[in-house]
Amino acid sequence: MKMRSTLVALAVAGLSFGASAATFEAQQPYQIHLVDGEKTTSTITKSVHSVTIGEGKHQFAVAYSKDFSTRTDSRVLNGNPVIITLDVPADAQLALDYAEPVNYQQAVQFLREQDSRVKVVDKATGRVMEADIFTIPTPAGLDTGRGIQDYLQEQGKAFSGRTDAAVAAAQAKFGDAAVDADALEMLQHWWNAADKDTRRAFQIWMIQQQ
Repeated sequence: MKMRSTLVALAVAGLSFGASAATFEAQQPYQIHLVDGEKTTSTITKSVHSVTIGEGKHQFAVAYSKDFSTRTDSRVLNGNPVIITLDVPADAQLALDYAEPVNYQQAVQFLREQDSRVKVVDKATGRVMEADIFTIPTPAGLDTGRGIQDYLQEQGKAFSGRTDAAVAAAQAKFGDAAVDADALEMLQHWWNAADKDTRRAFQIWMIQQQ
């Protein structure tokens, strides 16, 4: 019972957290494909470059795409997706920051080293944020967001939704409870695999079990 209550509290705390709005921006030629495992409205014809988020831990998936074509050569560069996980302060104005390549050759080299060349800064303070940044292989198919999330889940790197604030709220209410790591990992797996409506239905069910 104690473990179940703790898991419910984690979910509820995650729902209620984020009243202090912050923003994350990835200007062209980057676009945002995923926020905390959820696809943005980014498509082949429409790019998403800014999202509003709450305070706490978040994961973003962004990708570089730029046309360097000339009259004689077709040169479209698409970089491997970049995964960024960090703690977001309240009211932060976060933005992807890097020295933008000025030509095709520089861009090719830049894309080989994205995870060491990009950073996240808070435009309001100029502070460089501490973040976990890495690249993954470009997924096959047209649904880039879904392909990225599927890969992250397979590698055990998908966003779990277990923010520091949610954990703290659960511990404050229930104390430290022994957690079955295998059961928790399975719950997280199915949570990440579910769509928004299924997640909402499950959240309501969890609250009713208290």
